[in-house]
Amino acid sequence: MVCILMWVAQEGFRDEELFVPKSVFEEKGFIVNVVSHDKGTAWSKFGKIIEVLGFEDIDIGDYDAFLLVGGPGTFNLADDKILHEYIKEAEKKLSLLGGICYAPNIMARAGVLKGKRATVWGGPDIFDKEGVIFEDKNVVKDGKIITANSPDAALEWAKETVNYLKCSCGK
Repeated sequence: MVCILMWVAQEGFRDEELFVPKSVFEEKGFIVNVVSHDKGTAWSKFGKIIEVLGFEDIDIGDYDAFLLVGGPGTFNLADDKILHEYIKEAEKKLSLLGGICYAPNIMARAGVLKGKRATVWGGPDIFDKEGVIFEDKNVVKDGKIITANSPDAALEWAKETVNYLKCSCGK
């Protein structure tokens, strides 16, 4: 059974970037948990409230993939050291690491995209500083990392993720 952990900002995650992939994953029979820094509730950009696990509630090694959702709530988290630690641990232990919209900037700051091809919303300024090879595409796969650039790419990102996990996890 494929298990995916999707991270969202506590406030201001982008609806389409969570709910579209999550529904695709669940339709494929994957288990999906949503996590944020703190257990409780998280609010989307458009006001949807969801229940989330907190980092203290999860063991990253229990999952096959760690996917970071973007949105305006992520803009001030590029240098979040706690999130960086989870990203680095996921990159070492899991089959797949991914991010959409602004979230690849957080991954870049965590150091897991150095020398890798990736895409991001809003331009490659952080990528340039962190040695990431920017590709102006909706979705970019480089090894076990899949990035996407916007809410419009959420479905394509989800499909690429499903294809990758079916192959790498043998499911």
